[in-house]
Amino acid sequence: MTAATATTAGALDTANALVEEHLHLVNHVVNQLSARFPRHVDRDELRGAGAAGLVDAAHRYDPSTGVPFARYASIRIRGAVLDATRSRDWATRRLRRDLRTIESTQSLLEEKLQRRPDDAEIADEMGVDEDAVRARRAAAVTSTLLTLDRPIREDESGSGVLGDRILEQDQAWLPEAALENNELVGTLRTAIAHLPELPRRVLVEHHFEGRLLRDIADDLGVTEARASQLRHEALHALQAYFGTAYDNVPQVPVDAPGKRRRAAYVAQVSANTTWRTRLQGEVDAVRTFA
Repeated sequence: MTAATATTAGALDTANALVEEHLHLVNHVVNQLSARFPRHVDRDELRGAGAAGLVDAAHRYDPSTGVPFARYASIRIRGAVLDATRSRDWATRRLRRDLRTIESTQSLLEEKLQRRPDDAEIADEMGVDEDAVRARRAAAVTSTLLTLDRPIREDESGSGVLGDRILEQDQAWLPEAALENNELVGTLRTAIAHLPELPRRVLVEHHFEGRLLRDIADDLGVTEARASQLRHEALHALQAYFGTAYDNVPQVPVDAPGKRRRAAYVAQVSANTTWRTRLQGEVDAVRTFA
């Protein structure tokens, strides 16, 4: 073994030791940041991003700076988690604000009623229409599928982002923009309705109703890992279908399992829906999927 090889091996051992010793920082940082994110954001994905940040910190750390590794690593972990959420969350500022309002209202009603409130009760407490609550929940699910801060062509004179077209319902929509918005939300609801029963149930209960995966798993009689697998199966299926209907939708990871099932699902939805049925899907209540 050469001196250079020995030095490299020693640095790798040191980095691995730092990761193992400070792995607890990932959970600590994720728990701190979780309150900032809607319930539909997958905490396991945040932890995965944080772990990658910790590994990166271990390899970049320079003890000669005098900065304790725990402090340095916490900064890198936090940055990695925030970067991961920014890359996935296309929701408009208005939508994020509305979702926070819905979630805080739900929490207040849960404490008051000692049970989970339904959408009608949440809407009544907020002083808004029940369909508005459901539409914002639908947009929250869509936000896990599409990266809408990517530019798309609006017309010959300019470009925009698809996120700007979602659920800004207090604006004076132009007829064409309103139609596009209604079709997008309807497409989501129609696509969810065509999912197999178990993936659909996990998706709706976790993303629309805010239930924890472990609680859903208990109801289904499966492990939490299986419930998470069903959730990803549903999301990947929806993502695959959206990729056939809209531009600039990120592709399903090539190593994601269930490629044949997704292809069959996309073919089924495409064969059984038209723009008219998708518009009708926007009108139908989300409870249809439960």
